[in-house]
Amino acid sequence: MSGNTKNQINTWLTGRYGTRRGAVYTYWFKIRYLMGIYRKNRQVNWESVGRVIFVCRGNICRSAYAEVIARSIGMDSISCGIDARPGKPANADAIRIAKVRGIDLSEHRTTPIQTLDIRDNDLFVAMEPRQIEFIEREFSNKCKCTLLGLWGWPRYPFIKDPYGASDAYFNHCFNYIENSVHEIAKKINTARKN
Repeated sequence: MSGNTKNQINTWLTGRYGTRRGAVYTYWFKIRYLMGIYRKNRQVNWESVGRVIFVCRGNICRSAYAEVIARSIGMDSISCGIDARPGKPANADAIRIAKVRGIDLSEHRTTPIQTLDIRDNDLFVAMEPRQIEFIEREFSNKCKCTLLGLWGWPRYPFIKDPYGASDAYFNHCFNYIENSVHEIAKKINTARKN
């Protein structure tokens, strides 16, 4: 394989999955999805959803962006991180790239999941399966959880963190998050009309 071909493959991988490891994780969790492992996370009673809580690791890229998108279309939403320090701004690259996309993350401040006042009608929407495992362990399985990537197309239960990744991957990730949030909003709005 020529050096040019390797560079093209690497550019495609990093633009689409963030890293080679991100590509491996994406398809590992996709296989688990196809095996039915996340079936329970697709069983959401949309009519009972009041507030949507977007969850990622640090609450500085993925969940922050998802929250702003959700709020922009009228969803009651917040975001948090399972390993976040309180009151930190969004990632500088996330702010910069979101701004080009017409989204303002400059006012975002991080919220640790442990500080949330959880309501009965909350739906946790995580970016990765291990975040759901954390939520269920931390809150004794009493919370309703799903994965954002179970509602986007194609279905990707694992949405790689864009932190430190290329602008191309940030944009790919933000496109996917935006589309998935819109799908969740449609589910909630349809359930409320019926």
